[in-house]
Amino acid sequence: MSSTVLLFAGYFALLAGALFYGGRALSSPWLFLLRSFFPNWRFYHALGRAPRLEHRGFKDGEWSDWVRMHPRATFRPAKLLHDPAVNLALTEQNLVDHLAADVAAFDGEDPGTLTSYRLVARLVREKVRDASPGVEDFQFRIRSERPGEERADDEDVVLVSPRIAA
Repeated sequence: MSSTVLLFAGYFALLAGALFYGGRALSSPWLFLLRSFFPNWRFYHALGRAPRLEHRGFKDGEWSDWVRMHPRATFRPAKLLHDPAVNLALTEQNLVDHLAADVAAFDGEDPGTLTSYRLVARLVREKVRDASPGVEDFQFRIRSERPGEERADDEDVVLVSPRIAA
């Protein structure tokens, strides 16, 4: 047997095992590290609240208003097949989804120790530096919201970071 056939057989055996084992959470730390290789398929389960990333900057002794990090992209037929900017925004939103899931899974643990938290903090730092030069510090927060829903500023906050130096 060729190695390709063995590889495909192993892959399908893994899929069959996942179907049999489906619905149960895998808690191995090694499998947890491998999740970055797989997309977040939780959006197929049900419509509901989605985590949204917002940030604000501290400049000249005042905090700015909270600004949504990834506003909804406008559809352009010319960009239907290739739109790297939207692909990057979707990748960044997937990172926010992972952080929200990590915060929910590790309730009570300091979120600053999570890898996804550090990655989101670095992402926000880059975005804030590009958008507002001269910002001294920044904060970010994750809010859970339903699309198209009216909201109050402090409603449904999942996580608020401490003040972070820009």
